[in-house]
Amino acid sequence: MTRPAVRMCARCERTTAEPVLVHEVDAATGPGFNVYACQECADHYPPRRDPYELPGAEPRRSRLTLRVYRVDVDGTVSEERDKVEVLVRGGALPVSLTSAFPPCGCPRCRAR
Repeated sequence: MTRPAVRMCARCERTTAEPVLVHEVDAATGPGFNVYACQECADHYPPRRDPYELPGAEPRRSRLTLRVYRVDVDGTVSEERDKVEVLVRGGALPVSLTSAFPPCGCPRCRAR
């Protein structure tokens, strides 16, 4: 007699008798583990891809865009001064940590 696979859904945390494998986590040392979801929650996860598959030839878009602009007293943007895109792949170098973009100096951010 075969025992049914019962797993906990990683999204809604309910146990399910019909688990769907949504992600495989590889570990550098020791065994990895699998992440399961129930049938209803499985649609909320992106499709699995082969980790050994080579990335496509198309360049990837930026994952992070920093914009520096001037704001009027009314809160409307009056002038865009600069834009920095941090690319994941595609030959772009990461943004260096310099004082070019200092942290916000407003009273609300300084209080944190």
